[in-house]
Amino acid sequence: MHRRFMPLFNGLICATLLCGMPVNSVSAATGNCAALGPLPAALEVGEGLQQELQTPVAITRVAVGDPKIADVRINGNQALLLTGMAPGATSLMVWTACATTPRQSMVFVQGRATAAMTRNARLPSDDPLLPSQVQTDIRFVEVSRTKLKEASTSIFGKNSNFLFGSPGTVPNTAVTPRVFPLRNIDPRIAVPSIPLANDMYNIVAGGGNFLAIINAMESSGFAYTLARPSLVALSGQSASFLAGGEIPIPVPSANSNSYSIEYKEFGIRLTLTPTVISNDQITLKVAPEVSELDFNNGVTIGGTNVPAFTIRRTDTSISLADGESFVISGLISTQNTSQVSKFPGLGDIPILGAFFRSSSINREERELLMIVTPHLVQPLAANAQLPSLPGEKLRNYDPNWYRLYFLENGDFDKRSGLSQ
Repeated sequence: MHRRFMPLFNGLICATLLCGMPVNSVSAATGNCAALGPLPAALEVGEGLQQELQTPVAITRVAVGDPKIADVRINGNQALLLTGMAPGATSLMVWTACATTPRQSMVFVQGRATAAMTRNARLPSDDPLLPSQVQTDIRFVEVSRTKLKEASTSIFGKNSNFLFGSPGTVPNTAVTPRVFPLRNIDPRIAVPSIPLANDMYNIVAGGGNFLAIINAMESSGFAYTLARPSLVALSGQSASFLAGGEIPIPVPSANSNSYSIEYKEFGIRLTLTPTVISNDQITLKVAPEVSELDFNNGVTIGGTNVPAFTIRRTDTSISLADGESFVISGLISTQNTSQVSKFPGLGDIPILGAFFRSSSINREERELLMIVTPHLVQPLAANAQLPSLPGEKLRNYDPNWYRLYFLENGDFDKRSGLSQ
């Protein structure tokens, strides 16, 4: 082998066989692999403080995701030194002589004030009494407010030498039903269609060869949506929840005229991974989603009307205490639409121009909030009495004829059961 390649070759051999370590150290490193367990799911260290971690085997390499938050160095052969640099969270990876894949953990660096109060706290893996199950409540709140204003004028006039008509008053070839009798119009000529708008209020005046209609509408409304999914998961484990359904969607096959069917889920979905750090701190990776079918914006595939989906989702990680709440996402959206249609020139005349134009204003406001609240929970005792199930009082409800006819007012119990 050429001399200049010898150092590189020797370095690769040393990296693989742990050169520089005594023979008995290498044997000890490989012999203790059975005692090597996973790193704690989360590690805590205060800003400006250090923490040492021991392993039963030799550490070959370490790395952190963000060195500005935490710094890690190998301290000897079987220990590493973790230093908190700035408040935040980052990932830690540790390679050993027992495997090529690293062991991973999350590192949370607390600020100086918080670290001073919790520097003597034990790690979650060292506390056998630490709760291990988390119930996470998610609240989706959506409010939509709409406001619409419309005003227009339709005019139709005719004599032997002059004809004038607003949009929607073009004469039809067939005689239409007359809401208001039109006198002095030759029945041999076409009768104009009266532009009554079904979604607006109409004021009609005139007769003979002249007809004027004022169309006006002002409307407002709101829609309120509230969903409260709740999910219990083991600390460090992922769980998912779906309350909704699946819709079949035809998918064209390649190089053929046939279609295959795929099912798309919709409804209220919740995916989360809680990690209990201490009795007063829970980290959550949570991804809630609410989706609805939207047939107004759908498409047609193979003759089948396939709806679109209206989706509100978020995906984030937060840290909370037991019972605390956090708004993990929010949206305030306002949309204004205004449109004016007018006769050129005449529509610009003050006051009188209102008879020669049509105006509309549409305003829509939408507010959306997603709130998360975790709770440390314990199972009920084996012989404890369970709360009543939803609708338990109505399960055997069978009123007699007298009660059904004279006393029943529909005030059924809607707030009983485990969901409350």
